[in-house]
Amino acid sequence: MVRPQDLWAQNGHSRQFRLNEIKVFGNERFDESEIGRWFNFKNGDAISKDILRQRSVQVLERMKERGYYFASIDSIVYRYLKDSSQADLHVHVDEGEVTRVDVVSIEGLPNADRDLSRDLRTKPGDVFDQALLQADIKYIIDYFEQKGYPYCKIEISELRMLEDGQADQGNLHVALEVDPGPKVTIGEIEIQGNEETKNYVIIREAGLTAGEVYDQHKIDKVVPKLMKLGYFKWVNPPKLRWLGNGLGKLIIELAEGNNNRFDGVIGYNPPEANRRGFVTGLVDISFRNLLGTGRQIEVHWERRSEQTQELQFRYVEPWVAGFPIHVGISFEQLIQDTSYVQRDLGLDFRWRFNENLAFISEVSKRDVSPDSLGRLKFGIPRSSSINLAVGLDFNTVDYLRNPTKGVHYQTSFEWGRKDIDPISDTDLPEETDSFNQRRLSIDFETYVSPFRWQVFAIGVHGRRITSDEAIVPITEQYRFGGTRTLRGYREEQFRGSRIAWANVEYRYLLNRDSRLFVFLDAGYFFREELLEETPTEIEDAKFGFGFGLRLDTKLGYFGIDYGLGEGDGLSNGKVHIGLTNAF
Repeated sequence: MVRPQDLWAQNGHSRQFRLNEIKVFGNERFDESEIGRWFNFKNGDAISKDILRQRSVQVLERMKERGYYFASIDSIVYRYLKDSSQADLHVHVDEGEVTRVDVVSIEGLPNADRDLSRDLRTKPGDVFDQALLQADIKYIIDYFEQKGYPYCKIEISELRMLEDGQADQGNLHVALEVDPGPKVTIGEIEIQGNEETKNYVIIREAGLTAGEVYDQHKIDKVVPKLMKLGYFKWVNPPKLRWLGNGLGKLIIELAEGNNNRFDGVIGYNPPEANRRGFVTGLVDISFRNLLGTGRQIEVHWERRSEQTQELQFRYVEPWVAGFPIHVGISFEQLIQDTSYVQRDLGLDFRWRFNENLAFISEVSKRDVSPDSLGRLKFGIPRSSSINLAVGLDFNTVDYLRNPTKGVHYQTSFEWGRKDIDPISDTDLPEETDSFNQRRLSIDFETYVSPFRWQVFAIGVHGRRITSDEAIVPITEQYRFGGTRTLRGYREEQFRGSRIAWANVEYRYLLNRDSRLFVFLDAGYFFREELLEETPTEIEDAKFGFGFGLRLDTKLGYFGIDYGLGEGDGLSNGKVHIGLTNAF
């Protein structure tokens, strides 16, 4: 208890003063420094009577949390220093005896759940902890909500201190009264607010079915599951309406966003030495929820350099045969400079274990057709390969467009068999026409928000290919550099059989969808090349830095990055401008 009349025990003054030091008297089990921290004063703070009374109550609450329910502050005396504007606080406390739990009883439990009391953390003989008791009550409620009792109620029917003359006097008797309420089966599921997305798609993605027993654990996952799809602006937690006869209606309210996307990027690379400046570009068209069925179509075209273009097409069929398996068909064509044309045809599978984890696999066929320059200058043969990839995708990112927390990790391993067309290289021995290849891919991104409206985004990525071939050919090497990998450099400026890059961004969020940021990128590549018939290792590390903006506008999602690579002056920076239009 706090005795207000004793808080200012000297001279009855109530004016403010500056604190010099807190001294505690009468404490036995709590350190003086610990009690001082609980007051949360700093030397030099101005202290008034009201503030001191509030902080004293906080100190006693901390003691109660430790089981000292009879603790009190007998008096607080202040003593002025020679400088009359400062004073020491002398706090006199009486800790009292610690309160322990004598008995914990639970009434109203069904016979099948009698053993539930064994799982509680509040046990006889332990120091009584009010927060722990509240946690136990929540545990019981959660237990019944997950077994189909959403209307479960618990009351503390008795919280009584044993009186003098009783055994274990001063200990506490705790009694809880449990009312599970009716068991509920989900009879109906109603969706409100959807205009395009079909009801069955939303119910399927939410992981719910009519006729199942109510489970609060599954209900709590509905919002993050649906928001992760990217179809909706917002989703409210489901509401339950009692229908009677053990049935309830689940109501899910939401608002749809724009599920289709047009993404355009224009980049300009300024002239360098004997190279004239040129424009690069990218166009992405994505139908992420085709006709409200969850099907996807993606078309991608990109001009990476003056003579390099890429075209991609992909179609995804979700929930094949009613299972959480997505099947995709893809086609890619790459025209690399004037060296070769590469075509890939793939069939991929994605099996979702839960809302965060998925198993991925892909079977693909790749054909490489060199032109005369690629065949003579780079020694690129005509080839075809069959590849099998398996991997995992783990994603807990909270908001896809502008994340504030979460982790996204994806890794895959690919094995391939490559066949060389002997017509393209008559000098190649027949027994070496086929080669085994192995690829490893790792992507890790994390988002941390240390303060409101501020986010650190960190990404680490790696690629590696090994082959039975003496030298990994240029057609199989990875390329990186530019907007999405190493900013401050040209698109796909670097290549290697081993590459890695890291991106670090400090973001200031302007709103839910917009941000300013500065970035630091680092990249590494390694490859072997035949120089005068001798294998030669080539490796290097590169760094880039700059700033950027992502802004949600009426015209679309606008983005601009300005990056500087090693040795670049301000006039040589790489500018990347993008506009994503959702419709």
